[in-house]
Amino acid sequence: MVTGASSVRVLHVIESYGSGSLTATVQYVRSTPDLEHHLLRRIRDDYVPFGEESLFTTVAELPASAVRSIGSVRRAVRRLAPDVIHAHSSFAGLYARLAVRAGRPVRVVYTPHCFGFERTDISPTTRRVFRLAEWLLAVNTSAIAGCSVEEAHTARSWRTCRRAVHVPNVAAVSRADLPSRGLASPTIVALGRISAQKDADFFRATLHELRRHGREVRARWIGGGDLAGSARLEAAGVEVTDWVPRDRALDLLASADLYLHTAAWEGFPMSVLEAHRVGLPIVVRDIAAFRHLPAAVRGDSPRELAALAAELLGPSRGPADENRRLWDLALAEHSPDVQRTRLLEAYGVA
Repeated sequence: MVTGASSVRVLHVIESYGSGSLTATVQYVRSTPDLEHHLLRRIRDDYVPFGEESLFTTVAELPASAVRSIGSVRRAVRRLAPDVIHAHSSFAGLYARLAVRAGRPVRVVYTPHCFGFERTDISPTTRRVFRLAEWLLAVNTSAIAGCSVEEAHTARSWRTCRRAVHVPNVAAVSRADLPSRGLASPTIVALGRISAQKDADFFRATLHELRRHGREVRARWIGGGDLAGSARLEAAGVEVTDWVPRDRALDLLASADLYLHTAAWEGFPMSVLEAHRVGLPIVVRDIAAFRHLPAAVRGDSPRELAALAAELLGPSRGPADENRRLWDLALAEHSPDVQRTRLLEAYGVA
């Protein structure tokens, strides 16, 4: 076990440096400022810098190929001699765990930010291959630091898993820093990359159900990505902002009346935490990441989500207040103090 937090050197390996995984990792670093953090990354095309590089002692780039990435991790380990390698998302988890042989004096901690086998845009055979790969690679993992209750629970069910810890995500957003709501017509909003994962078509279908039952609302998607998906949203009357700076995205989020999360698979999304921090009522699609949440905040179909949204946007404040209360209880562990404690546990810091 590593002892003395101030002496611990952590190498973060991120293959998908952008959006949620970036935001989550930055908060890990902010929760453990007494540790020495280094970064090895591959930048995604939706990356918008917000000055986060200054939090890391060194920053280096991962090459494009998988084989070269494994070699890059090995060289970084030789150069930095980290106590902990913290790999973020599936491919970084693959590179780090293949680069470091069992028995080396470095702990390998892995946060999936959603296991690859949860994806619904790949074949059942591919999903089984991904699950087998995760099961095998767990042998060379000191701890799996799941960002959701379900992620940690899944890892604990494997005989190959040495240790699994739930490290809750945290949104570093202050309500006092953001504008208050007050638009004339109700606005529902989503935030994230327009992609198969975020399932903008499910969002569009939910909006259609709302309008079919006489609920006229404005709709906004904060983010960009797939052009065809963006065009379908705009054809349905959804305002698509494309990628905007983080401060602007949070301003737009705070100006809405309801956050609607329709992703087909997730780890635990930062956008939901951010929506909660700015005081929005929230309804989410009923996927594995949210199964531990009260049934009153999740729905399995566009029709169910539309029914929940219609109640929350109604003239009575009671349903929205109750929704916020349920989210306050559900997200009680998503605090910097709890995150720090769980991270140090995963890192093996006494």
